Formats: sequence, structure tokens, C-alpha cells
Amino acid sequence: MDLVDACRTFTAVSELGSMSLGAAADGIPQPVASRRIAGLEKQLGARLLERTGRGVSLTPFGRDMLVPATRLVELADELLIGADRAKLRPISLAVPTSCSTRNLAVLAASMRDRGLRVDFRSSPPGRRSDDLAGRRVRASVQTVPADEGTWIVALGCAHRSPLTAPVRIADLRRSRARVPGDDLELAGRRLRVMSEDNVPHIRDRVRRSAETAGLLPYQVIVDTSDPDAVAAVLSDGDLLLCSEAEAAELDLPWAPLIDPTISRGYELAAAADEDIMLLADFTEEVADCLGGSVASEANRRPSRSGRRRSLSSGAASAPVPRTTRSRGEAP
Repeated sequence: MDLVDACRTFTAVSELGSMSLGAAADGIPQPVASRRIAGLEKQLGARLLERTGRGVSLTPFGRDMLVPATRLVELADELLIGADRAKLRPISLAVPTSCSTRNLAVLAASMRDRGLRVDFRSSPPGRRSDDLAGRRVRASVQTVPADEGTWIVALGCAHRSPLTAPVRIADLRRSRARVPGDDLELAGRRLRVMSEDNVPHIRDRVRRSAETAGLLPYQVIVDTSDPDAVAAVLSDGDLLLCSEAEAAELDLPWAPLIDPTISRGYELAAAADEDIMLLADFTEEVADCLGGSVASEANRRPSRSGRRRSLSSGAASAPVPRTTRSRGEAP
């Protein structure tokens, strides 16, 4: 016997004073209502109702049980309403600022088809980590070394003029003699690194490669403002380290960087395994948002934190410990 359903029928019959009317109000046949009342009486150990010439009336025991039965039904209704609201509450997801509006919209639409809603929070890498640790978002697309990532994004160089060949960082060395027929002289130009790549595994590698190639210290600039970095490309002819998708968004010619070869890596992190599982079916859509591809499982090595597991296999990644939700925590 379902205790909540039985109590619901009991309260309806008690309110209306009739088994037939109570059954109709509860949306069930009268025989079912009678069986529910009988089952409830058997479980509680005493009669709740007695039949009269005009219908049914509460026994003394039934009057005592009516208040807790009503409270149980109300709590069950509140639980169901709360569950419906929780399912409609969006998952707050921190994503890189490089994700285009259209691709995020496609991801949101795909999630809606599965009954999920998402609230995107675009921010640079450090802010995404802080927001996840502070429970201001439920999940975050975190930057990691490319060989640890679920997604990888190849980086190259964008410029205001067409780039006819892949770029080597040594091409920027000032002492390089101009080669006849070159469409674009790269020697002496600066390389701009945007906020998304201001992380040790990319920024420091670019700087080490530049130093090894003989570039001057000022030729690699890590910008705190992405618009300033793009402005320097347009006005001063600097190169911009970015993905092909970002260059297309900026309407700039792009060529791959082949020496060194550098890629961004990303993984999904969340405070709760459930959120990882909910988002596990959208790896391809997330790859499109990042302007990259899903990494091959065979080419990935374990995360240094030891806490990331395969998203594509549906397992969870939880780089921050679970804690009891506090007031003000993000939905």
C-alpha cells in the first residue's frame, strides 16, 4: 500500500463525508478508495471511518489521525513541486570567453531537448576556477595541459594580413634576414597572448620557446585585456596567439603555429558527480563551443590532480570537494 495515496484518499473522503465523492475528488474508482481506506486502517491498527445513513463519518481515532495524514499529504505535494522546480533550475556552467554565442546557443538547445537548462557564465581561466571553488557555479570548463584534456584546441597565429605558411616562433627573431618573395615580414613582430592562454602550461612554454629562438623579452606580451591585444594586431601588425575559430570570429587571417606546436586542453569539473553525468552526453557540442575537438582517450594521460575521470565514458570529475550547500550557493 502506498501510504501517501492512502492518506490522500482518507483526507478527501473525510472532507466530503462520502466514499463516492471522495473517490471522485481523488480521481479514482470507489472500490479503489475503499481498498485504500481498509489498507490504511489495517496498517494503523484501528478504524478510521464508520458508515452512516448519510455517508461516512470519522471515528475518534480517525479524528486524531486526520491532522497528521493531512500534513503528510501536504509535505508530499511540496516535495513533488520542489522536484519539478529543481528540474527546471538551470545548471550554471562557467565557459571560456572565446565560446561564440551561436555555439553556446546550439549547446543550450541540445540540453533543452533533454529537459535540461543551462546558464552560461563566460570568464577567463582563473575566474572559472575561483567560481567553481566558491560554489558560484555548479560546473566549469577548466583549462588543463592538452594531454590531460577531454577537449583540445590547436593554436596558431592571427594577423591583419594573410599568412601564407605555418608560423614558427623563430620567424619573429629580429636578426632573421628577409627572404625574397615573402609576402609578410614577421621578423621583429610581437606575439600577443590573450587571457585564455595566460596559464602556466601555455604562457611559460611560449616564453621558453621565444627565449630559445632568440626573441627579445618584449616580443611576447601577455595581455590582460583581449580587446587591447586585438587592437595591437590591427594597428601595430602584431601576431595574436589564438585558435582558428577565434581568428574567424575576429575576421583575421590565421595560420597554425608549428614550432612549437601548442594546444589548449580542457576538462569539465563540477562539485557534484551528478552534474558531470548530466553534461556527459554533450561532448561534441562543447567541442564546437571551444573551437576544438574531443581528445582521443588513448592519447590522454591522467590528470595531475588524480581526480579527473573520463567524461566520455560517463564517469565524473570532481576537482573540488563536496560540501554541504550553504546559503547563497549557485543553482
